[in-house]
Amino acid sequence: MIVCRPARPSDVPALSTVARRTWSDAFGSTVSAEDEAAELESTRSEAYFETALTSDTILVAEDDGVLVGYVQFGDVEIPEVQPHPEDRELRRLYVESELQGQGAGRMLLNAALGHPRLVDAHRIFLEQNERAIRLYEAAGFRRVGTTAFTIGSGERVEDVVMMLDRETPR
Repeated sequence: MIVCRPARPSDVPALSTVARRTWSDAFGSTVSAEDEAAELESTRSEAYFETALTSDTILVAEDDGVLVGYVQFGDVEIPEVQPHPEDRELRRLYVESELQGQGAGRMLLNAALGHPRLVDAHRIFLEQNERAIRLYEAAGFRRVGTTAFTIGSGERVEDVVMMLDRETPR
């Protein structure tokens, strides 16, 4: 049975391993080996997660004590967004490939949206590739633009920016 809980410093090695594997599974075939290695080191290494745990909130999904996914969120850092003080960003949500489509991603998303750091956010932004758009749309996110970022040695990649607006009455 999969359970969600806050990440602890002792989770960093397993978190890094899952983050590296899930990113490589999703995107490794679309970038050069050098760019993949650079991306994994800069944003999925143990050192990265040690620092991220001091500023972001990270929840992990475990299946019988084995870490199988995570969601990371915090203050808005998407350059194209003009955030208000009460806005937040959902940075990452990854689940092991063999568990995708079985509810683990939705469980992590629901846990994040119900977390005190996000529950009072007026708007929640995320940047996403086309693979998980349906998951976020089903949760009420809508497309509001695009953002570009650099991977590794300089490959420019474009993602969709989505927003969940909790400020406007529905």
